[in-house]
Amino acid sequence: MFSFSLPSILKKRQSAFLGLCVLFAGSIGLIGAEPTTGVLALGDLSLEELMDELITVTSVSKRLQNLNDTATAVTVLSHAEIRRSGVTTVADALRWVPGMNVGSVNSNQWSISARGFAGLYANKLLVLVDGRAVYTPMFSGVLWDAEQLLLEDVDRIEIIRGPGATVWGANAVNGVVNVVTRSARDTQGGLVYGSVGNVEENGGGARYGGRLAEHTYYRVVVNHQSRDDFRLANGQPAQDGWRSQHGAFRLDHHPDDDTQMIWLGGLTQVRTNDHRLDAYNVNTLGRVQRKMENETSFEVQAYYDRATRKDDLRANVDIDTFDFTAQHTFPLTERNEVIWGAGYRHVAVEAAQTNPAIEVRARNFYTQTVNVFAQNEYEAIPDKLDLTAGVKIEHNDYTGVEIQPSLRAAFKPTDRQTLWAAVSRAVRTPSIIEGMDSAALATGGPFAGPGGLQYVPRRVGNTDLASEVLWAYELGYRIQPTRRVNVDIAVFYNDYTDLISFAQTPRFVSPAPGSPVGTAEYPYENMLSGHSYGGELAVTVSPSVWWRLTASYSLLIADIRGPAGAGPEAIERSAPRNQVVLRSSHDLTAKLGLDVQFRYADSLPSVPAYITADVRIAYQATDRLEFSLVGQNLLQDQHLEQGTTLFLPTTEVPRGIYGKLMWRF
Repeated sequence: MFSFSLPSILKKRQSAFLGLCVLFAGSIGLIGAEPTTGVLALGDLSLEELMDELITVTSVSKRLQNLNDTATAVTVLSHAEIRRSGVTTVADALRWVPGMNVGSVNSNQWSISARGFAGLYANKLLVLVDGRAVYTPMFSGVLWDAEQLLLEDVDRIEIIRGPGATVWGANAVNGVVNVVTRSARDTQGGLVYGSVGNVEENGGGARYGGRLAEHTYYRVVVNHQSRDDFRLANGQPAQDGWRSQHGAFRLDHHPDDDTQMIWLGGLTQVRTNDHRLDAYNVNTLGRVQRKMENETSFEVQAYYDRATRKDDLRANVDIDTFDFTAQHTFPLTERNEVIWGAGYRHVAVEAAQTNPAIEVRARNFYTQTVNVFAQNEYEAIPDKLDLTAGVKIEHNDYTGVEIQPSLRAAFKPTDRQTLWAAVSRAVRTPSIIEGMDSAALATGGPFAGPGGLQYVPRRVGNTDLASEVLWAYELGYRIQPTRRVNVDIAVFYNDYTDLISFAQTPRFVSPAPGSPVGTAEYPYENMLSGHSYGGELAVTVSPSVWWRLTASYSLLIADIRGPAGAGPEAIERSAPRNQVVLRSSHDLTAKLGLDVQFRYADSLPSVPAYITADVRIAYQATDRLEFSLVGQNLLQDQHLEQGTTLFLPTTEVPRGIYGKLMWRF
């Protein structure tokens, strides 16, 4: 259970800790001095809006619904929360969400997952940006360094903890993250910003939004970001700093109140300072949404994404993705609403070898996925009990047909309480590296094998793999005991089978003519199983409309079974067992805002437990001009967040501070 020694962790940073406590207490002491105009007011963070069902989500059922009506563990980071946290990337914004496991591998890479199975190559979390999946099929995970959005344009981030496979398909196993950007209609006018600091070295950008016609709006964006090196254990720079450039556009056309047409696109470049990584991403997406009579609606969406990565430590890869989806919503009866749809995805990959330890065996290959889904929402007792049943049937090139059903129930005994339960099946299909004979990964030096010859051990793909399977059982409870207090509890039990690891007994491939060594191939196999359980508790208190306090606690316990050499222990301990987050957002005056955030993460193998804190102070000089000062990771000179990672060095996160100026016109 949750336990840690605060003095042992903070004994070298007591003065910094006490200073932050003074800031925290100072915000409490100033509660009586409420602003009169509220330039920085927390209106869109207020509990009144939350409990009056004004916060909506689209990620749960692929349609707009009130957060309190959802039968799943879901958190919404609003635009104001993201801005006030002081983070500069989407990846870092997820640190404050209960149940999310976020750690920096180095300056330019992150380990992010939900409810365990963490690591740089985490593969059980589906991430979308405006409905576009941003995972790489090479390892079924996310390359977070390529997601460098202008955070001022992010409307909200919806985070589902638990399966979302019935509507989103394979890989939405332990969670879904959906980044939703703001409409061009809501970002009219201009914005310019610049920042400078020691770790967040410099950043800058501009945005302008205007109108092309009476019902057509546009937005164009350019921004730049540069992050300094993180630190080695001896305090020296790790030479892993990076910089990014990003440009984007968005068009929104509203011919009438019932129709919306969207066209957006972007180009991102990320490059490490040592030029060992040079990555590009270009994408474009179009969507048409139309509401018709009798609560009927339809949506059609298509996108194209090209990702190019020149990576000296792994491989050079070009990935082209085309995706098309369509869905239709209609009332079956007065109490039944049905949503159904279909989709197709085509992925083409071209790879080239750059690291001798990674043998590229197939330079060109492609995969295809087709799916259909249907979901029925039934109002069993009006305004009291809703039942939702759905299923997604998907066909992929690795494992054939996969069926992913779910059943959910939400019961509202009063207007301020929701009790929900869910049972779901989700699958994680093999990645290209696992499920195709596309690459061989060297895992050690040569050793003596049959005939006294030398063999190099390599992990190789296996075309006979089955998908990893999860059966998830969840319970949740939301209550607002008073007008200014909100409590959200979620517990889960996850049962995993056919987890993929690499075989323990090699198959020996004799040396090629003229070669002194052969290959000992360890194919990936479905050889692990197990379960995990735990939960998340979040309590939000709003002493006034100018002040919001949030505390959350996450518990995760895993038991993975299989051959010791296949890594079950590493999976069990890949994410912290206990995590705690404390946040305070307070408008001290009409022009001055203070945000203080503490975060505790339990220990991992070779990674000590740590407590860190961020502080943001913002001054609204005028309605158009804002100054802010942000301190990050303030309680230690540097700390480790992630253990050993294959092919990439792991470095330590340093203390940082940066200032930012933003002007709107």
